[in-house]
Amino acid sequence: MAHSRTSRSSWKIPAIIVAATIGDGIFALPYIFSQAGWLLGVAYLIFLATIIIATHAVYLKTLEKVGEKKRLLGLARKYLGAPGFWFGFIAVVAGLLMGFIIFLILGAQFLRLLIPALPYWPALFIVWVALAIPALLGNRRVIPLEIGSVLFVAFLIIFVFLSSHPAAALANIPAVNPQNLFLPFGAMLFSLAGWTSIEPVYESFRRTDRKKMPWGLLAAGTIGAALLYLMFAFGILGSAPRITTDTVSGLAAWPTWKKDLIALLGLSAIITCSMPISHEIRNALEKDLSWNRLASGLVVIGIPLAAVFLGFTNFLLIVSVAGGLFVGMQYLLIIIVGRKVLSLSLAQCVALDVMACIFIGAAIYQIALFIVR
Repeated sequence: MAHSRTSRSSWKIPAIIVAATIGDGIFALPYIFSQAGWLLGVAYLIFLATIIIATHAVYLKTLEKVGEKKRLLGLARKYLGAPGFWFGFIAVVAGLLMGFIIFLILGAQFLRLLIPALPYWPALFIVWVALAIPALLGNRRVIPLEIGSVLFVAFLIIFVFLSSHPAAALANIPAVNPQNLFLPFGAMLFSLAGWTSIEPVYESFRRTDRKKMPWGLLAAGTIGAALLYLMFAFGILGSAPRITTDTVSGLAAWPTWKKDLIALLGLSAIITCSMPISHEIRNALEKDLSWNRLASGLVVIGIPLAAVFLGFTNFLLIVSVAGGLFVGMQYLLIIIVGRKVLSLSLAQCVALDVMACIFIGAAIYQIALFIVR
Protein backbone atom coordinates (compact mmCIF):
# COMPACT_ATOMS: atom_id res chain seq x y z
CA MET A 1 0.00 0.00 0.00
CA ALA A 2 2.82 2.44 0.85
CA HIS A 3 4.49 1.66 -2.48
CA SER A 4 1.21 2.37 -4.28
CA ARG A 5 0.87 5.78 -2.64
CA THR A 6 4.46 6.61 -3.54
CA SER A 7 3.95 5.57 -7.17
CA ARG A 8 0.86 7.75 -7.49
CA SER A 9 2.79 10.67 -6.02
CA SER A 10 5.58 10.18 -8.56
CA TRP A 11 3.39 11.17 -11.49
CA LYS A 12 1.12 13.50 -9.53
CA ILE A 13 3.88 15.94 -8.48
CA PRO A 14 4.96 17.01 -12.01
CA ALA A 15 1.32 16.89 -13.15
CA ILE A 16 0.31 19.40 -10.46
CA ILE A 17 3.16 21.71 -11.47
CA VAL A 18 2.33 21.53 -15.18
CA ALA A 19 -1.36 22.17 -14.43
CA ALA A 20 -0.51 25.30 -12.43
CA THR A 21 2.02 26.52 -15.02
CA ILE A 22 0.27 26.12 -18.36
CA GLY A 23 -1.88 29.18 -18.94
CA ASP A 24 -2.79 31.84 -21.44
CA GLY A 25 0.70 33.27 -21.44
CA ILE A 26 1.34 30.52 -23.98
CA PHE A 27 -0.43 32.59 -26.65
CA ALA A 28 2.18 35.35 -26.43
CA LEU A 29 5.07 32.99 -27.15
CA PRO A 30 4.80 32.58 -30.96
CA TYR A 31 4.99 36.37 -31.36
CA ILE A 32 7.87 36.56 -28.86
CA PHE A 33 9.84 33.93 -30.79
CA SER A 34 9.14 35.61 -34.13
CA GLN A 35 10.25 39.06 -32.91
CA ALA A 36 13.17 38.18 -30.62
CA GLY A 37 14.54 35.29 -32.67
CA TRP A 38 13.97 31.57 -32.24
CA LEU A 39 17.38 30.86 -30.68
CA LEU A 40 17.05 33.73 -28.22
CA GLY A 41 13.57 32.48 -27.33
CA VAL A 42 14.89 28.99 -26.62
CA ALA A 43 17.75 30.44 -24.55
CA TYR A 44 15.30 32.50 -22.45
CA LEU A 45 13.09 29.46 -21.96
CA ILE A 46 16.01 27.36 -20.66
CA PHE A 47 17.43 30.17 -18.52
CA LEU A 48 14.14 31.14 -16.87
CA ALA A 49 13.04 27.52 -16.40
CA THR A 50 16.30 26.88 -14.52
CA ILE A 51 15.73 29.86 -12.23
CA ILE A 52 12.09 28.90 -11.69
CA ILE A 53 13.03 25.32 -10.73
CA ALA A 54 15.66 26.57 -8.28
CA THR A 55 13.20 28.99 -6.67
CA HIS A 56 10.55 26.29 -6.41
CA ALA A 57 13.09 24.10 -4.62
CA VAL A 58 13.77 26.95 -2.18
CA TYR A 59 10.06 27.37 -1.49
CA LEU A 60 9.52 23.65 -0.98
CA LYS A 61 12.50 23.41 1.38
CA THR A 62 11.11 26.41 3.26
CA LEU A 63 7.72 24.72 3.68
CA GLU A 64 9.46 21.53 4.85
CA LYS A 65 11.56 23.50 7.33
CA VAL A 66 8.74 25.45 8.97
CA GLY A 67 6.33 22.48 8.95
CA GLU A 68 3.35 24.76 9.48
CA LYS A 69 0.08 25.59 7.75
CA LYS A 70 1.36 29.07 6.89
CA ARG A 71 1.99 29.72 3.20
CA LEU A 72 3.83 32.47 1.35
CA LEU A 73 2.05 35.53 2.73
CA GLY A 74 1.85 34.03 6.22
CA LEU A 75 5.57 33.25 6.12
CA ALA A 76 6.31 36.78 4.86
CA ARG A 77 4.38 38.26 7.78
CA LYS A 78 6.13 35.99 10.31
CA TYR A 79 9.72 36.37 9.09
CA LEU A 80 9.70 39.79 7.37
CA GLY A 81 7.09 41.70 9.36
CA ALA A 82 4.44 44.06 8.03
CA PRO A 83 6.60 45.51 5.19
CA GLY A 84 7.33 42.04 3.85
CA PHE A 85 3.69 41.03 4.13
CA TRP A 86 2.37 44.04 2.21
CA PHE A 87 5.08 43.69 -0.42
CA GLY A 88 4.00 40.10 -0.91
CA PHE A 89 0.30 40.90 -0.74
CA ILE A 90 0.55 43.47 -3.54
CA ALA A 91 2.76 41.18 -5.63
CA VAL A 92 0.53 38.13 -5.24
CA VAL A 93 -2.94 39.66 -5.42
CA ALA A 94 -2.21 42.28 -8.10
CA GLY A 95 -0.23 39.82 -10.21
CA LEU A 96 -2.91 37.14 -10.02
CA LEU A 97 -5.68 39.65 -10.78
CA MET A 98 -3.80 40.64 -13.92
CA GLY A 99 -3.94 36.98 -14.86
CA PHE A 100 -7.74 37.18 -14.69
CA ILE A 101 -7.71 40.26 -16.95
CA ILE A 102 -5.81 38.19 -19.50
CA PHE A 103 -8.36 35.39 -19.14
CA LEU A 104 -11.16 37.77 -20.04
CA ILE A 105 -9.33 39.34 -22.98
CA LEU A 106 -8.40 36.05 -24.59
CA GLY A 107 -11.45 34.12 -23.46
CA ALA A 108 -13.74 36.42 -25.45
CA GLN A 109 -11.56 35.95 -28.55
CA PHE A 110 -11.53 32.16 -28.16
CA LEU A 111 -15.31 32.09 -27.85
CA ARG A 112 -15.69 34.25 -30.95
CA LEU A 113 -13.31 31.93 -32.76
CA LEU A 114 -15.76 29.12 -32.00
CA ILE A 115 -18.84 31.30 -32.73
CA PRO A 116 -17.77 34.00 -35.25
CA ALA A 117 -21.24 35.63 -35.26
CA LEU A 118 -21.05 36.33 -31.53
CA PRO A 119 -20.30 40.04 -30.80
CA TYR A 120 -17.35 40.92 -28.57
CA TRP A 121 -19.16 42.17 -25.46
CA PRO A 122 -21.63 39.27 -25.18
CA ALA A 123 -18.67 36.90 -25.62
CA LEU A 124 -16.79 38.73 -22.87
CA PHE A 125 -19.82 38.50 -20.57
CA ILE A 126 -20.21 34.75 -21.17
CA VAL A 127 -16.54 34.14 -20.36
CA TRP A 128 -16.83 36.36 -17.29
CA VAL A 129 -19.80 34.34 -16.01
CA ALA A 130 -17.93 31.08 -16.70
CA LEU A 131 -15.01 32.29 -14.59
CA ALA A 132 -17.18 33.91 -11.93
CA ILE A 133 -19.11 30.76 -10.98
CA PRO A 134 -16.13 28.71 -9.70
CA ALA A 135 -14.52 31.87 -8.27
CA LEU A 136 -17.61 32.60 -6.15
CA LEU A 137 -18.61 29.05 -5.26
CA GLY A 138 -15.32 27.18 -5.05
CA ASN A 139 -13.59 27.11 -1.69
CA ARG A 140 -10.76 24.74 -2.49
CA ARG A 141 -8.55 23.60 -5.35
CA VAL A 142 -9.82 20.71 -7.47
CA ILE A 143 -6.52 19.06 -8.37
CA PRO A 144 -7.94 16.14 -10.42
CA LEU A 145 -9.92 18.57 -12.60
CA GLU A 146 -6.86 20.77 -13.10
CA ILE A 147 -4.75 17.77 -14.13
CA GLY A 148 -7.44 16.47 -16.47
CA SER A 149 -7.75 19.84 -18.16
CA VAL A 150 -4.00 20.21 -18.67
CA LEU A 151 -3.81 16.72 -20.19
CA PHE A 152 -6.34 17.87 -22.79
CA VAL A 153 -4.30 21.03 -23.42
CA ALA A 154 -1.12 18.97 -23.80
CA PHE A 155 -2.82 16.71 -26.34
CA LEU A 156 -3.91 19.71 -28.43
CA ILE A 157 -0.43 21.29 -28.28
CA ILE A 158 1.14 18.07 -29.54
CA PHE A 159 -1.46 17.91 -32.31
CA VAL A 160 -0.73 21.51 -33.39
CA PHE A 161 2.99 20.78 -33.47
CA LEU A 162 2.68 17.54 -35.44
CA SER A 163 0.34 19.12 -38.01
CA SER A 164 2.68 22.07 -38.70
CA HIS A 165 5.94 22.68 -40.57
CA PRO A 166 8.15 24.48 -38.02
CA ALA A 167 11.43 23.93 -39.89
CA ALA A 168 10.24 25.96 -42.87
CA ALA A 169 8.98 28.76 -40.61
CA LEU A 170 12.19 28.96 -38.57
CA ALA A 171 14.18 29.43 -41.79
CA ASN A 172 12.45 32.81 -42.18
CA ILE A 173 12.95 33.91 -38.56
CA PRO A 174 16.26 35.31 -37.28
CA ALA A 175 18.09 33.30 -34.65
CA VAL A 176 18.64 36.44 -32.56
CA ASN A 177 17.19 39.91 -33.02
CA PRO A 178 19.34 42.32 -30.96
CA GLN A 179 16.65 45.01 -31.16
CA ASN A 180 14.31 42.87 -29.06
CA LEU A 181 16.90 41.40 -26.73
CA PHE A 182 14.80 41.84 -23.58
CA LEU A 183 11.35 41.37 -25.12
CA PRO A 184 10.93 37.72 -24.00
CA PHE A 185 11.62 38.18 -20.28
CA GLY A 186 8.29 39.36 -18.89
CA ALA A 187 6.04 37.19 -21.06
CA MET A 188 8.12 34.05 -20.56
CA LEU A 189 8.40 34.57 -16.80
CA PHE A 190 4.63 34.98 -16.64
CA SER A 191 4.18 31.80 -18.70
CA LEU A 192 6.57 29.67 -16.63
CA ALA A 193 5.46 30.87 -13.19
CA GLY A 194 4.02 28.00 -11.19
CA TRP A 195 4.90 28.63 -7.55
CA THR A 196 1.25 28.22 -6.54
CA SER A 197 1.71 24.51 -7.31
CA ILE A 198 4.40 24.04 -4.65
CA GLU A 199 1.95 24.24 -1.78
CA PRO A 200 -0.26 21.33 -3.02
CA VAL A 201 2.93 19.47 -3.99
CA TYR A 202 4.10 19.81 -0.39
CA GLU A 203 0.75 18.57 0.91
CA SER A 204 0.85 15.63 -1.51
CA PHE A 205 4.40 14.80 -0.42
CA ARG A 206 3.43 14.86 3.24
CA ARG A 207 0.75 12.22 2.62
CA THR A 208 3.27 9.72 1.21
CA ASP A 209 5.83 7.58 3.00
CA ARG A 210 8.78 9.26 1.27
CA LYS A 211 11.53 10.45 3.58
CA LYS A 212 13.12 12.81 1.05
CA MET A 213 11.56 14.86 -1.70
CA PRO A 214 12.40 13.52 -5.20
CA TRP A 215 13.77 16.77 -6.61
CA GLY A 216 13.83 15.39 -10.14
CA LEU A 217 10.02 15.28 -10.10
CA LEU A 218 9.93 18.93 -9.04
CA ALA A 219 12.07 19.90 -12.02
CA ALA A 220 10.14 17.61 -14.38
CA GLY A 221 6.96 19.67 -14.00
CA THR A 222 8.54 22.95 -15.12
CA ILE A 223 10.59 21.22 -17.83
CA GLY A 224 7.42 19.54 -19.14
CA ALA A 225 5.60 22.88 -19.30
CA ALA A 226 8.59 24.49 -21.08
CA LEU A 227 8.66 21.71 -23.69
CA LEU A 228 4.93 22.11 -24.34
CA TYR A 229 5.45 25.86 -24.74
CA LEU A 230 8.24 25.25 -27.23
CA MET A 231 6.12 22.82 -29.24
CA PHE A 232 3.23 25.27 -29.31
CA ALA A 233 5.36 28.24 -30.37
CA PHE A 234 7.04 26.28 -33.17
CA GLY A 235 3.74 24.69 -34.16
CA ILE A 236 2.03 28.07 -34.57
CA LEU A 237 5.04 29.56 -36.37
CA GLY A 238 4.94 26.62 -38.77
CA SER A 239 1.24 26.82 -39.55
CA ALA A 240 -0.36 30.23 -38.84
CA PRO A 241 -0.55 32.55 -41.86
CA ARG A 242 0.03 35.62 -39.67
CA ILE A 243 1.71 35.86 -36.27
CA THR A 244 0.04 38.36 -33.93
CA THR A 245 0.67 39.36 -30.32
CA ASP A 246 -2.10 37.12 -29.03
CA THR A 247 -1.88 34.34 -31.68
CA VAL A 248 -5.68 34.09 -31.85
CA SER A 249 -6.32 37.07 -34.13
CA GLY A 250 -3.89 35.69 -36.71
CA LEU A 251 -5.74 32.42 -37.28
CA ALA A 252 -8.59 33.67 -39.48
CA ALA A 253 -7.31 31.79 -42.55
CA TRP A 254 -7.05 28.44 -40.75
CA PRO A 255 -9.55 25.64 -41.48
CA THR A 256 -12.59 25.84 -39.23
CA TRP A 257 -11.86 22.56 -37.44
CA LYS A 258 -8.32 23.67 -36.61
CA LYS A 259 -9.45 27.07 -35.33
CA ASP A 260 -11.98 25.31 -33.13
CA LEU A 261 -9.23 23.15 -31.64
CA ILE A 262 -7.13 26.21 -30.78
CA ALA A 263 -10.17 27.91 -29.27
CA LEU A 264 -10.80 24.83 -27.14
CA LEU A 265 -7.13 24.82 -26.14
CA GLY A 266 -7.40 28.43 -25.00
CA LEU A 267 -10.62 27.94 -23.10
CA SER A 268 -9.19 24.81 -21.45
CA ALA A 269 -6.08 26.76 -20.42
CA ILE A 270 -8.32 29.41 -18.87
CA ILE A 271 -10.26 26.77 -16.93
CA THR A 272 -7.01 25.12 -15.83
CA CYS A 273 -5.51 28.30 -14.40
CA SER A 274 -8.57 30.18 -13.18
CA MET A 275 -9.31 27.75 -10.35
CA PRO A 276 -5.90 27.79 -8.61
CA ILE A 277 -5.52 31.53 -9.22
CA SER A 278 -8.94 32.40 -7.77
CA HIS A 279 -8.14 30.08 -4.85
CA GLU A 280 -4.86 31.91 -4.16
CA ILE A 281 -6.46 35.38 -4.33
CA ARG A 282 -9.32 34.41 -2.08
CA ASN A 283 -6.98 32.63 0.30
CA ALA A 284 -4.92 35.83 0.63
CA LEU A 285 -7.96 38.03 1.21
CA GLU A 286 -9.82 35.69 3.56
CA LYS A 287 -6.97 34.28 5.64
CA ASP A 288 -4.61 37.25 5.72
CA LEU A 289 -7.09 40.16 5.72
CA SER A 290 -10.04 38.29 7.31
CA TRP A 291 -12.43 39.16 4.49
CA ASN A 292 -15.60 37.12 4.06
CA ARG A 293 -16.09 34.79 1.10
CA LEU A 294 -18.50 37.05 -0.77
CA ALA A 295 -16.22 40.09 -0.61
CA SER A 296 -13.16 38.13 -1.74
CA GLY A 297 -15.13 36.54 -4.58
CA LEU A 298 -16.38 39.94 -5.77
CA VAL A 299 -12.78 41.20 -5.93
CA VAL A 300 -11.76 38.24 -8.07
CA ILE A 301 -14.55 38.71 -10.58
CA GLY A 302 -15.14 42.47 -10.33
CA ILE A 303 -11.73 44.12 -10.68
CA PRO A 304 -10.68 42.28 -13.88
CA LEU A 305 -14.01 43.09 -15.57
CA ALA A 306 -13.72 46.74 -14.56
CA ALA A 307 -10.16 46.86 -15.93
CA VAL A 308 -11.30 45.54 -19.32
CA PHE A 309 -14.14 48.08 -19.44
CA LEU A 310 -11.60 50.83 -18.69
CA GLY A 311 -9.56 49.82 -21.73
CA PHE A 312 -6.80 47.63 -20.29
CA THR A 313 -6.85 45.25 -23.24
CA ASN A 314 -3.28 45.27 -24.61
CA PHE A 315 -2.54 41.57 -24.28
CA LEU A 316 1.25 41.61 -24.69
CA LEU A 317 1.70 44.63 -22.42
CA ILE A 318 -0.38 43.10 -19.63
CA VAL A 319 1.42 39.75 -19.90
CA SER A 320 4.82 41.48 -19.82
CA VAL A 321 3.97 43.69 -16.83
CA ALA A 322 2.35 40.79 -14.96
CA GLY A 323 5.43 38.65 -15.56
CA GLY A 324 8.34 41.08 -15.37
CA LEU A 325 6.96 43.07 -12.44
CA PHE A 326 4.48 41.13 -10.33
CA VAL A 327 5.64 37.56 -10.93
CA GLY A 328 9.20 38.79 -10.46
CA MET A 329 8.16 40.28 -7.11
CA GLN A 330 6.51 37.00 -6.08
CA TYR A 331 9.63 34.97 -6.80
CA LEU A 332 11.79 37.61 -5.14
CA LEU A 333 9.66 37.24 -2.00
CA ILE A 334 10.14 33.45 -2.05
CA ILE A 335 13.91 33.95 -2.23
CA ILE A 336 13.93 36.50 0.61
CA VAL A 337 11.81 34.27 2.86
CA GLY A 338 13.97 31.25 1.99
CA ARG A 339 17.15 33.18 2.84
CA LYS A 340 15.60 34.00 6.21
CA VAL A 341 14.37 30.50 7.06
CA LEU A 342 16.90 28.06 5.58
CA SER A 343 20.44 27.28 6.68
CA LEU A 344 22.37 27.84 3.47
CA SER A 345 25.97 27.55 2.41
CA LEU A 346 27.85 30.58 1.09
CA ALA A 347 27.53 29.30 -2.48
CA GLN A 348 23.78 28.84 -2.08
CA CYS A 349 23.41 32.34 -0.64
CA VAL A 350 25.35 33.84 -3.54
CA ALA A 351 23.23 31.90 -6.06
CA LEU A 352 20.00 33.15 -4.45
CA ASP A 353 21.33 36.72 -4.36
CA VAL A 354 22.12 36.53 -8.09
CA MET A 355 18.61 35.29 -8.84
CA ALA A 356 17.16 38.05 -6.63
CA CYS A 357 19.13 40.65 -8.59
CA ILE A 358 17.74 39.24 -11.84
CA PHE A 359 14.17 39.59 -10.60
CA ILE A 360 14.83 43.12 -9.28
CA GLY A 361 16.46 44.16 -12.55
CA ALA A 362 13.56 42.73 -14.55
CA ALA A 363 11.03 44.61 -12.42
CA ILE A 364 12.88 47.92 -12.83
CA TYR A 365 13.16 47.37 -16.57
CA GLN A 366 9.45 46.54 -16.89
CA ILE A 367 8.44 49.63 -14.91
CA ALA A 368 10.64 51.84 -17.10
CA LEU A 369 9.28 50.24 -20.27
CA PHE A 370 5.68 50.65 -19.10
CA ILE A 371 6.24 54.36 -18.40
CA VAL A 372 7.87 54.86 -21.82
CA ARG A 373 4.93 53.18 -23.53
